[in-house]
Amino acid sequence: MRYNKFHKKSILTAAAASMLFVGCGYLDDLIPPDHEPKSSSSNFGISSSTYHPYNPFETWYGYEGYPQIQTGFGNDTETYGYWYEYADDLDGGRSKILWPTYKGNEYSEDAMDPIIELCNGVCGTYSLNKGSLTYNPFVGLGFHLVGEKNIFDGTPDVADASSMGGVCVSYASEMAVSLEMGLSEEAEAEIGYAVPAVTLPKSATGITKYIAWSDFKQPSWYKGATKMPGEAAAKQLASLRFKFQGTSGTLGRFNIAAVGPYDGCGAAKFPIYLPTTTQPDPVDPDPIIPDPINPPSTTNSFETWFGTNSEYQIQTGYDNGTTTSGYWFSYGDDVDGGASVVVWPVERGNEYSDDALDPVIDYCGGLCGTAVLSKGTMTFNPYVGVGFGLAGESDYGDLEPADAAGMGGVCISYTSDIAPALEMSLGEEMDAAIGYALPMATLPKSTVGTTKFIKWADFKQPSWYKGATKITGEQASRMLTSLKFKMQGTPGSYKFNIQAVGPYNGGTCSNNFTALPNNKKKRH
Repeated sequence: MRYNKFHKKSILTAAAASMLFVGCGYLDDLIPPDHEPKSSSSNFGISSSTYHPYNPFETWYGYEGYPQIQTGFGNDTETYGYWYEYADDLDGGRSKILWPTYKGNEYSEDAMDPIIELCNGVCGTYSLNKGSLTYNPFVGLGFHLVGEKNIFDGTPDVADASSMGGVCVSYASEMAVSLEMGLSEEAEAEIGYAVPAVTLPKSATGITKYIAWSDFKQPSWYKGATKMPGEAAAKQLASLRFKFQGTSGTLGRFNIAAVGPYDGCGAAKFPIYLPTTTQPDPVDPDPIIPDPINPPSTTNSFETWFGTNSEYQIQTGYDNGTTTSGYWFSYGDDVDGGASVVVWPVERGNEYSDDALDPVIDYCGGLCGTAVLSKGTMTFNPYVGVGFGLAGESDYGDLEPADAAGMGGVCISYTSDIAPALEMSLGEEMDAAIGYALPMATLPKSTVGTTKFIKWADFKQPSWYKGATKITGEQASRMLTSLKFKMQGTPGSYKFNIQAVGPYNGGTCSNNFTALPNNKKKRH
């Protein structure tokens, strides 16, 4: 029997509350070998710990398109069985799940309906970022068996799920997955959040695993006095959680295609879909302002910046509260042994900072200068660039990421003697994890000026990159720290002027261009 296909708004509270219950350890206890639950008497048929005459849990198959799992234990709040995500941000991490399409329905912007319909399951890409954590970062997703306690208490209630006998799951994942038994907040705190769990092996094409409650064990790092075997946890079960935990910089795909009781999952379909990347498309040369593309549920408050307005800070709409977003900065190849510089047409600085580019913007009606490329001791082409942060600086001075998917992409009006690249930076740690092969779009040179509208989908990692960790422009947009205008090529001098920057969705970049700078001033 199936019920409503939509989330109630109260599920948001349940999802938020569930994040508080995440344990911090990474399990290394593998599940026992595969077994067939319907034929193996040693594992299911006669075991009092796994066999029960009535089990109300209906196996959920993603290909059926239902967003709510019929657990059989749900209460009247109707908040049971909905998928939610959680991450390590409460502990100082910066990990997240990158979804292949936008979440949301008419009731909740966090609803997984579109993802389930696209993936025939719950699929996405885990992106692990340690931040200030002292242990391996993690992300995960799960569902509640009972739901919220009541309309006044959003914490999840518990059920005696012994009748399930255990769990079956059909999935694909590019890393091992920890399947955890979520308990009440009080019960998890009592055992130091060392909840019973099993480790599911990675599988690129898909696999089904059958796990009895007795197979769930507390992690080996737990040395506390209060023990919680899987059978005991099943009698007070609040949720089931799939956790992806590993070294910082890890990026990979997953899809949970079916979940059921120990004797379920018999109708799972293989191979299981994993989200894939697309081949690079050329940047659209047409400067006509396009219609917005699939306006997502994430916000887009980015205001198109025009240098002619003498605005020194770009209003990105994603500032983290420090008011440090949107200020132009410059960078060069000195860290790689190069000797390239930007020569500015006037001296920089204001009353607050010697590096402020306010005088340059006033002089140029944009951000202009001359890129003087000098190879130094480098073994590849020299470069310089300018850029700005989307969210601004953290307390430690590094740039924080923003979910800028709502922008849809970027528009830019510029002049340049060299073909520049527009790059998406994800922060030092993530940039390093992908070998500094940042998603980018190559722009044509133009001495008379041009305007380009570039979708996030048009940003691709460079062709020279052969690493295992791939990331698309759409994925990068959800963890974007800065946009960079990079000039790289053979040694020489190249003039440039950036006169407008805005979002793809709703941006108003236009073709009003001033001359390239004729500067002989000293560099910064």
